[in-house]
Amino acid sequence: MWQPPKTNWKENDYFNIVDYNRIKGNINEIRSQALLLWPDFEFEEMGSDKTYQDYGFYADEINRFEANVDHIGAGTYPFKVGNRQIFYDNQPFIDWKELNRIEEACRLIYSNIQSRYYGRKTLSFTLNGGAF
Repeated sequence: MWQPPKTNWKENDYFNIVDYNRIKGNINEIRSQALLLWPDFEFEEMGSDKTYQDYGFYADEINRFEANVDHIGAGTYPFKVGNRQIFYDNQPFIDWKELNRIEEACRLIYSNIQSRYYGRKTLSFTLNGGAF
């Protein structure tokens, strides 16, 4: 289910499981909505939601967010969403600027897909009068 993204990250904000699950859920929802209009495309499974019992966040998990934003763009429409970053274990974690970029990309892509879906032209009558 789509949740409004947080696009006003600031330098002192903390990234937590609610943020992680929101971004992951939004990317999954974008893919689901995109598949209503486009054929299937490459997508990396992101696993289940995190809980407070989980140890933390890993570079490969954040890299899947980055990769899937790119995969969605390649499979639908090449939205301009900035440059993909790659994170490594035991290196600096994703920062507030990159979180803003990812969440804004999700907002842009979702909004565009919704516009295309609800803006489709449909016929207000049944062809052939409904006769078989």
